[in-house]
Amino acid sequence: MATHSDQASPLRKTRFENSKLNAIGVEVLTFGDLMKKVPDERLTIPERVELYLLLMVTSGNLVHTLDFVDYKLPAGSLVVVRPGQVQQWHPTTEAEAQIVLVDPTALPFDAAVSHTRELELLTLFDWQPQTQLSHELQTKLEQVTDRLESDIAGFDGSELEISLIRHELLALLFRLACFQRDLVQNQTTRTAGYEKYKLFVELLEQHYRNEHALQFYARRLGYSTSTLSRACLEIEGYSAKVVIDHRIALEGKRMLAHSGASVAEIAYYLGFSEATNFIKFFKRIVQLTPTEFRDTRSGR
Repeated sequence: MATHSDQASPLRKTRFENSKLNAIGVEVLTFGDLMKKVPDERLTIPERVELYLLLMVTSGNLVHTLDFVDYKLPAGSLVVVRPGQVQQWHPTTEAEAQIVLVDPTALPFDAAVSHTRELELLTLFDWQPQTQLSHELQTKLEQVTDRLESDIAGFDGSELEISLIRHELLALLFRLACFQRDLVQNQTTRTAGYEKYKLFVELLEQHYRNEHALQFYARRLGYSTSTLSRACLEIEGYSAKVVIDHRIALEGKRMLAHSGASVAEIAYYLGFSEATNFIKFFKRIVQLTPTEFRDTRSGR
């Protein structure tokens, strides 16, 4: 992994970067390996990831922070981190885990059709951030990741081996997709508005910084504003406008907690014409002013 700065956003970002493995876009390592590679003072700094990350605890107990939630992870826990989320590591020698890093370009993608059928079947959008694996599934996943790690270690740079390793990665992800699918089916039944909600949230993720009006998303998707609101109410229990507001506020909280950007800079980044407008918006959603929220996080 490599960190870099973005002039548009003061949040520290981490992308997939390994000179030996960039052609594959996949890396497998242990939590112990990560702590040896990255000094604690850098490892503990919150970071926005620009990759997919799977963290499977194999022994002991870990803590991993993901967008202000501290997940306490006993052996058998699985954490899934998606691009755009902000995470924080908590170094310890009392636990071990397997980590799989995946550059989004390693996933099956076709610019002509946006998503391939394989990517649609993975339903990464639905995956829960933290789950507990059965002993049987954990054993199977460890075997698959061990094999993946072995083949990556022997990678010779050929297109044939790039294809082999990426297909092994897909086998791992499809196994997890089946597990995640069963969790969803056991906990809830998808409502009629699910697909509309999914399309809305995916579009929101692309435009939340500059487009705050529900009408923009309804027009782009070809639905009425009331249709999108019904879909959001079915899935989240909130109207579509509230979902937009919550997404903007989440980004504001990330930047206030994890960057040194001023309130005015954050307001500008999030598309507000005046800092005072952002302050009023943030207090309405979070019940704290931006400064108050930042103070609560600094004293954490």
